[in-house]
Amino acid sequence: MRPSRRILTGVVATVVAVALSALPAADRPEDAEVPAAVDEPGVVRVMPLGASSTVGVGSPATAGYRLPLWQRLAADGVRIDYVGSRSTGPDALPDTDHEGRSGWTAARMVPMTGGWVLAAQPDVVLLHAGTNDLLQGASARATAASLDRLLDRVFAAAPHTHVIMAGVWAPLPKQRAERSRLAEYLPRVAAAHRAAGHSVEFVDTATLFPAGRTADGLHAGPGAYRTIASVWADRIEVHLGVRPATGRR
Repeated sequence: MRPSRRILTGVVATVVAVALSALPAADRPEDAEVPAAVDEPGVVRVMPLGASSTVGVGSPATAGYRLPLWQRLAADGVRIDYVGSRSTGPDALPDTDHEGRSGWTAARMVPMTGGWVLAAQPDVVLLHAGTNDLLQGASARATAASLDRLLDRVFAAAPHTHVIMAGVWAPLPKQRAERSRLAEYLPRVAAAHRAAGHSVEFVDTATLFPAGRTADGLHAGPGAYRTIASVWADRIEVHLGVRPATGRR
């Protein structure tokens, strides 16, 4: 191993050890899950984190938004490495890693999130959670509190990551009032974390696409996922200071 690589690896090990000590015991991964290698220069590690929409339910042929997002960023010269402990998707997608858990609420994710993030060490987290909380009867206030705790775990494991937190995009006609309240709470959650020195932004996706563009009344269809991918790509490129390809924005 070259001396410079040995030094970098030692730095990474030290940072990981410090992050481990800051995590609650339930969040700490097994030693084998902790990364031993340094990042590849010029590649952005992106963690898609959420429930069934992150997996791609509604458009398995595109892995939801993950294939169109990969294609858009590649076209703009942004090299990404999807990271996460799960790997599903079509052959057309060069990198199928993600941290999507179909059916999970944000509350259920909280105790696991620190370990997932610590193992993956993402540069950017694409967070979309809370839909299942509302569907299962949680209030907007309780759902926002769960997402607040989830962000605590993300930043304890990877203090310098950037989180793009999307609101609920599913129509949820039976939970319309709580869905609307959640869209009011989440910008405040993001602002509180920024005030604490964290890099996080909230993207309101409540009116991103009409109910008619869903695959089943809940999950986005292929066209809607392309719209979602464009939103993620725009925010990633703004964060990175990348000028998009001619003809966009």
